[in-house]
Amino acid sequence: MPHRSAHVCLHCRVSFKHSAHREYRCPRCRRALLLAGDAFEAPPRRDRDAWRVLSVLLHAGLDFRQACCGCGPGYRPRSLREVRERLTYARRTGVPASRALATP
Repeated sequence: MPHRSAHVCLHCRVSFKHSAHREYRCPRCRRALLLAGDAFEAPPRRDRDAWRVLSVLLHAGLDFRQACCGCGPGYRPRSLREVRERLTYARRTGVPASRALATP
């Protein structure tokens, strides 16, 4: 079976699994879907805060791909508070946002 990865539409708050890595469009709004990775589990559609956290992570360049050892994508913040703390830390120290967001 081909490798399947999740692609998400942040506007509609939906996720789709596709096997080929090409540009996909949301069937609802026709916007481009963002690649989230093969270890991604979508939050409930009504959980706006979780989707906002996801938006920050994906726009910072983080995704949810399995590591080569199969141990998952590593740490990812789950709340807006954790995201704010890590982004504040990144601004104060000069650490890239993507690295600060991936640090527990």
